[in-house]
Amino acid sequence: MSEKYFLKRIEKLRNKLAEIGGEGMIVNSLPHIRYLCGFTGSSATMVVLSNSVHFITDGRYVFQSKSEVRGAEIIIDSKPHVEVIKDKKLFSSGQKIAFDSSAISHSAFLDISKQLSFVSLIETTSIIEKIAAVKDRDEIEAIKTAVEITDFVFGEVFPMVRIGTQEKEISTKLSYLYRLHGDADSDAFAAIVGAGPNSAKPHHKPTDRKIGQGELIVIDSGAKFAGYHADMTRSFATKGFSEQQKEIYDIVLRAQVESIKQIKSGVPCVKIDSVARDIISQEGYGKYFDHGLGHSIGLQIHENPRFSKVSKDILQSGNVMTVEPGVYVDSVGGVRIEDDVVVTNEGCEILNKTPKDFTVIS
Repeated sequence: MSEKYFLKRIEKLRNKLAEIGGEGMIVNSLPHIRYLCGFTGSSATMVVLSNSVHFITDGRYVFQSKSEVRGAEIIIDSKPHVEVIKDKKLFSSGQKIAFDSSAISHSAFLDISKQLSFVSLIETTSIIEKIAAVKDRDEIEAIKTAVEITDFVFGEVFPMVRIGTQEKEISTKLSYLYRLHGDADSDAFAAIVGAGPNSAKPHHKPTDRKIGQGELIVIDSGAKFAGYHADMTRSFATKGFSEQQKEIYDIVLRAQVESIKQIKSGVPCVKIDSVARDIISQEGYGKYFDHGLGHSIGLQIHENPRFSKVSKDILQSGNVMTVEPGVYVDSVGGVRIEDDVVVTNEGCEILNKTPKDFTVIS
């Protein structure tokens, strides 16, 4: 990605800071640092000021920072980053400097307050994430590629989703193929594979339990490409499934399809959530849908805005959202169906191509 993209993001941050009276910002979150300058390493701090940008890391990243960092002065130093900020006199006495309270620990805040006692600290929450919520063209293309890899890998793995296969066999294969075809360092998140009673656990960790007869199966996984995440869930039944299991599947699918139809720029996220929630509630399963309908994805797997019954967010063109209603009944099993969509002024574009038809495996 060229330097102009990062400079544009820095300028948006400066404008947001000006709105709250901020004259600069300390950026500690690694995903936010990657968003602002391109660095993918594991240790860095950025300082954004009205007329300069500074990137601080240590000697392990001399060459990596030179090849990746765009639009910022690179400072290599072995001392704690807040001490570097103080020693380099990057801030002036009395300056109003923002920080993201959700991105630092309490001890880190105390250290910053002590070392930089001569500035006035302004607490913010998710200021950069709100800027990053609207994806640019290159970001959307990266997410589309991650979704394409997810669809491809799922197609490769699906033949092994059979009665007698262990949950962790499926999750291990998914992870391997995502790393092979996407970002080699990791997949988007640890795959969720739950069969039988485990399908009713939304964030189940795969075990050596084998898929049985007459069960529901939930597989939630995704690839990562160029740092950007995909997130897809598909559910299945095995031979001998019950009428109630099929009923739950049909309800969840209808809730997902109908809520997607209502997505477009300018619509409150709570309204989209309510479309799916109302359908599931009207069918008598409302108490079994106990999470939000979805969330934004990007350099992090869970970002704002979010579809939930308490959300105050409004959709914007360029948001990339998951839509993932689910019903989880202990004695029956669970169903979740999830796609990634790009919000537009006219509606939305569904990125996933993996079929959602009720599928029975044996």
